[in-house]
Amino acid sequence: MTDDDGWPRARTARADRDRGPRTLTASEAAALLGVSVATVRGWADQGRLPSHRTVGGHRRFELEQLREWLAGRGAPAPEPRRLRRTPQDIPACPLLARELNARTESIVERVLAGYDAEVPTPLPPPSEPAIRRIAIRFIRVLAASLETGRPGATTGRAELAGLRGGLQGAPGTRVIVEHTRIAAAAMMEAESARREGVPIERLAIPALASAVDHAQAAIARGFEQAQVLRASPQGTPPAR
Repeated sequence: MTDDDGWPRARTARADRDRGPRTLTASEAAALLGVSVATVRGWADQGRLPSHRTVGGHRRFELEQLREWLAGRGAPAPEPRRLRRTPQDIPACPLLARELNARTESIVERVLAGYDAEVPTPLPPPSEPAIRRIAIRFIRVLAASLETGRPGATTGRAELAGLRGGLQGAPGTRVIVEHTRIAAAAMMEAESARREGVPIERLAIPALASAVDHAQAAIARGFEQAQVLRASPQGTPPAR
């Protein structure tokens, strides 16, 4: 819902009732600014974007402060259509979600086995503990997407991983490479489960492929926003 200028209305009934400052969630602020949620949170944590926390600890952004923040950078109010996102749900596949979680160690082993000293790679192979940590986190993202059927609501961790990698500069490209290998290993394990006759949903494999696409796209978004941060002298986006 937007006002006459195309700015999102706050969702808090109390704010409307008391006619106090209108506030936005991190996702609403991200849609407003045209950046990722991870970037908005990062800017807020670093004090680059005005925000406050509720009593419950949730990050909130005052609409008027964001107006002033954008105006100070010569950025016009975004058009209303940019604030609407088409939901992209996938078939929920809780059986495959549980199977992937159970096969986490097998997925890690597949990733590690994919490295061989006789085959050069553009980046040094990660350590076993490192790849295990990354794989566990990524599999949780994929499993949550499959469990709920809502990948867009579960890829925040992947986006943050991309943001952290991007902030490291050129060496940070490893975040994309490593997650690609993990995604491939997860797909192979899912195919193996189906061949073994493990009960999984009819559309489980295509749903997993879609969940991987969403997660990888989230990593790319985070990585891209990190490049914007690194390129901007003040760590803020250029005026649009």
